[in-house]
Amino acid sequence: MVKKLKKQYETPSEAWDEERIEKEKELIEEFGLSNKREVYKAESELRGLRRQARKAVASDKEDQKKPLLDKAHRLGLIKSDGEIVDILSLETRDILNRRLQSAVERKGFADTPKQARQRVVHGHIYLNGERVTVPGYLLTQEEEKNLELQMPEQEDEEEASEEAEETENSEEVEEESEEEE
Repeated sequence: MVKKLKKQYETPSEAWDEERIEKEKELIEEFGLSNKREVYKAESELRGLRRQARKAVASDKEDQKKPLLDKAHRLGLIKSDGEIVDILSLETRDILNRRLQSAVERKGFADTPKQARQRVVHGHIYLNGERVTVPGYLLTQEEEKNLELQMPEQEDEEEASEEAEETENSEEVEEESEEEE
């Protein structure tokens, strides 16, 4: 039996809310998102974190708070000495800032959010030496340090320079052998 995939996000309950729609358009433009579904996914991720934080506050157990705080810190959403209140005060923008697409632009690998998205989708971005083609991938702070851009032109230039060096080296060897004779 094939398992049916579940939606990873929830859509708004109201069909028409002008303020919400304008806010979504601003986020789409600012972060170079392809559609509103990506905004809904970020909001759902944030909703899940807040839900866990509220449960942790209600239970007053440290064993529930610590893993949640560690996860939020690892994702770069809060500082290392952050509290549960910091998780509850997060916004959708904070989640969208942790996406791979946003990190590519922030690192200077792209000039615009749309160009960053294109670089990711076309497979020019490598994370820990592996190609990543999902612009919505949430980066941890450690992963962000290992982000690389490898453009095809760079590879061609590197190959051309290696070939030029090999040619120079072979010419030098030939000249040396001629001089010895």
